[in-house]
Amino acid sequence: MALRKPRNGTSAGFHVYPSTNDVTTIADPETILWSSIRHLCSRSVAEQIAAHVHGVRLKGDIDSVRRNLKVYIQQAAEFYEVAKSAKPNTAPLIYYYSYLNLAKALCELRSPRFHKRPECYRHGIGWRPSSDYLVNLETEKVSLTTRGVWHALWESFSHNKCRVANPTKFSIKHLFSYCVEVGTEFEMAFGTRSRLVSLVDPDILYDAAAKEAWIRFSVYRSDLQLHRFWANALTDAVATPRSSYVEVRADVHSVRTFESKEAVKFSHSEDIPEVIQNDVRGMNVFCAYIESGDIGYELPVQTQLPISMPQMMVIYSILFWLGSLVRYDPHSVSGLMDSHYWTLLDGFMSQSRLWLLELFEWAFYQEETSLRLAR
Repeated sequence: MALRKPRNGTSAGFHVYPSTNDVTTIADPETILWSSIRHLCSRSVAEQIAAHVHGVRLKGDIDSVRRNLKVYIQQAAEFYEVAKSAKPNTAPLIYYYSYLNLAKALCELRSPRFHKRPECYRHGIGWRPSSDYLVNLETEKVSLTTRGVWHALWESFSHNKCRVANPTKFSIKHLFSYCVEVGTEFEMAFGTRSRLVSLVDPDILYDAAAKEAWIRFSVYRSDLQLHRFWANALTDAVATPRSSYVEVRADVHSVRTFESKEAVKFSHSEDIPEVIQNDVRGMNVFCAYIESGDIGYELPVQTQLPISMPQMMVIYSILFWLGSLVRYDPHSVSGLMDSHYWTLLDGFMSQSRLWLLELFEWAFYQEETSLRLAR
């Protein structure tokens, strides 16, 4: 059966957040990111972001968020500074505690008074070392345990209830396969490709007369064949309870093109990226790179995972494992330093760990920022 033609519409651009910002700097991007995050320690900024960005309405809740953001972010920043001067056999643990505090800060924004809940005092994820053998990255797993910060962070980002069994196991190898920043290192370490499919020309389009908006994107045929990720599996992966996707006629043979089956209706007073935000979030796209202000996106092929993992949760989970490893199994850390896996782990700590900081900054402000150097 012949594919239908794609709808005609005007481009609104594609971003993971409805609000976007393009920042050029001559400073160190890491410093700029922390400057932005620490800005939330300001009373007026915290109150504004809580009320106008995260929808916190009650004055008591806004006051609580403001106080606790300052506590968590200040401690996160101090842990981070210490970790920067630490050695590879200790730094991951200190970095994890920095990000644990950022996670609690984000959870507090999404759920005021989070600090009073039992899950605030549990990691929600665990790892058990073995006294009999050194760690093996081919078989290593982390487990989701009793509800904790991990579950609340997943919910803060996904806007859905985290319903997983205790325990639910994740393969460390599979998690690394979704780290865009260390794809080359992953291939060198494991001899296999990352489980990511490039999005080609993703776009949000709208018809002003019909007051309808929809998503359209393409993927390379070769990527689908490489990962055995067929069209029906792809459309299932990006569907939400509101939206589903159908294949439409592509401009060129090298790609397959998909668009929303049902458009989203909007009114004159509504912002187009805002009304279709839930559909974009449901696609679970990963940000791959920022180049000349443009952001590239990937779709993770997560058919081997028991639950959908946003990019933030992939990196956060690996960082927890690395932190646990240096704390409980230093002998394995020493062994890994002399192995062919070390390039991957070192790349993760220098690249993915920094990308995680950017993802947190975006989540705090609900704004996708293209931060690039002017030199």
